[in-house]
Amino acid sequence: MATLSENILNRVDKLPKPSTYGQALQPLFEAISNAKFAIFDRFEKDAVKRGKIEIDVEDLGKSRKMLLRVRDNGVGLDETRFNAFCVVDTDYKKDKGGKGVGRLFWLDAFKTIIVESRYGDGDGDIRDFEFVLRDEEQIADYEEPSIRFEGLGTQVEFQGIREKSYIDYFPKKSDTFLRYFTSHFISDFLLGVSPQITVDIDGVKHVYPAKVRELVKKQFESIAWSSAKFGELSVTGFICDSKASSGLEGMNQVHLLADGRTVETRKVDRLLGITSVEYGDSDDLCIHACVDAPYLDARVNEGRTAFNIPEAQLKKLTREVTDKIKETLLKEQISEYKIERAENYKKFIERYPIYDFDDPESQLDRMPFGANDPEEFAAGLVKIQVRREEQRYQQFQEILEEIDTAEFEDASFADTVIEVARAVQRSEELSLAQHVVRRKLILELLDVLLQRYRKVGDRDDHYLENTVHSILCPTQVSSTDQAQLEGRLHDLWVVDERLTFSRAFSSDKRLDAVLVENDSALRPDLIVWDLAYGLASVADDLDGEPDISKPINEMLVVELKKPMRKNYNKFEDNIEQQILKYIGQLKEGKIEGFGRDRVRVKGDCVFHCFVVADIVGDLVQQVSGWTKTPDGEGRYRLLDGDHRGSINIIQWKDLINDAWLRNQATLNAAGLRRSPRLIAEMQKKLKESVGAQSD
Repeated sequence: MATLSENILNRVDKLPKPSTYGQALQPLFEAISNAKFAIFDRFEKDAVKRGKIEIDVEDLGKSRKMLLRVRDNGVGLDETRFNAFCVVDTDYKKDKGGKGVGRLFWLDAFKTIIVESRYGDGDGDIRDFEFVLRDEEQIADYEEPSIRFEGLGTQVEFQGIREKSYIDYFPKKSDTFLRYFTSHFISDFLLGVSPQITVDIDGVKHVYPAKVRELVKKQFESIAWSSAKFGELSVTGFICDSKASSGLEGMNQVHLLADGRTVETRKVDRLLGITSVEYGDSDDLCIHACVDAPYLDARVNEGRTAFNIPEAQLKKLTREVTDKIKETLLKEQISEYKIERAENYKKFIERYPIYDFDDPESQLDRMPFGANDPEEFAAGLVKIQVRREEQRYQQFQEILEEIDTAEFEDASFADTVIEVARAVQRSEELSLAQHVVRRKLILELLDVLLQRYRKVGDRDDHYLENTVHSILCPTQVSSTDQAQLEGRLHDLWVVDERLTFSRAFSSDKRLDAVLVENDSALRPDLIVWDLAYGLASVADDLDGEPDISKPINEMLVVELKKPMRKNYNKFEDNIEQQILKYIGQLKEGKIEGFGRDRVRVKGDCVFHCFVVADIVGDLVQQVSGWTKTPDGEGRYRLLDGDHRGSINIIQWKDLINDAWLRNQATLNAAGLRRSPRLIAEMQKKLKESVGAQSD
């Protein structure tokens, strides 16, 4: 009968090739692990104390000529161990997690491999050979033997990188080399079960595990439990200086081990909810946790570079481990974080009530535990919100389809209709609350700015003036300009509710930039010429778009005067004359609308003109002949002669108060009112910002 033979060249060629720094270092890691095994075989319980491994790296970054040496004072390559070395896929170290393929990775990665060893009693016997990638006699005589160390032990020397993917991914810099080396053996270093390892990179030495152990502030007792999904699990935690995570993504790390060696390291900042750990007088520490499990040991690939486990399962395992850390090792700090997170969520809901579609505890459980600010809360809930709305819509459509044929004596169908209707009502309430909260904030902000104006008086303050104008409507924009789409966002409802959905307006732009074939330098604060559902004509077949086939027969002009302004002594400061000039330029003109279409303004167009100004100083005399509004605070004048329409003067305080009154019903429905404390806080911030700008 025949025996199957091994094709070494083909076997090596089919080994997985590296695609990361850590994978490119795997052949070196295999040599270091062999050295550790040899030390424990020789010294047993004293291995950590008496064992030594020296790693020399010369010409790092020069792939073709780089030299690596791994030297140990272990048991040496005796007859038994040498015979095991000569068997591919040997199970000699299977009970220690050995896969028996590590030296095949050597052949794949390096051009030249020389092994020298002293073993046995007394001065020991010497064994040296060259390990060569070829079809036969891979173990060849080494022509220039030279044991460079005293006593028992083994040295493996690698010269030059052979395979392209190893050339591409083998670290070129010292800090990268050390980062991945430390990460791979960090569990041994943290747990204190590694012999001393000295890494010499081009003359600079680094001693382990001391380099890592000095960063440990506290080591926890190992915690073991039985998992329903993953069997027996054990985790050992370490609170460390933040330097322990240097070069790693994130601060807090979970190291997934197989056979005592780190295979994967996963950041868990988001799962923990905290980015830094507190201990003693320090609040900028991190936690590293080493996870052992037979489940992981049985599912690591032959190169120990990855687990043969679906990513979804690894995420579940990492989450379970992190939850255990939160429940035990970091219980006190996590409890404090939960309180802080609940308070932040409460503030978030007050500002964005549209997300308040379930009780706080359920909502917080739905989101990643690390979500702790408005953007993260919204990101965590928006998908759920959309999903609920879609389900509700489907239910609603099904009910509409069945309602003609359904028997309302059927209690279950009637209950379904009522349930869906109530859900729709609740959704409407949340949308209304969100709308009202935003309006409330705008009105409170305007309150603050006007109070600030009362303090500075008539002093020239362009910062405040521009701020007030920009809140109501962005300045220097024409909303029909496709390059200024964001400019369509405004809060003109403060002036008149009909302006809520205004989409075509010009704000603080010269008329020659608005009118076709016009060279006027006049600059009204705001003109509005068509409104989606307001003053302009809307064609039934245009889906709410303004009907540009008809001339504009109504326009709105708004002029914003600086609050508390007293000086109107120049001719051009006459409000009536200023408004009439605007009207004269606009009448019979052509306005460039959406898509650069020209829209004609009718000669008998009605102009609704609003002037927002405080009636103080020179303005008192200027409008003394005007008609008072019913409340006695404002003034108005009807246009006659060649013009149609009216001019209304609204004082700033009345503008804000009227807006509050118009929105009072919805504010009350949402349980909201003016917030003196919030206004006081905004006043303080505004004062500080204005002071900082003047400095």
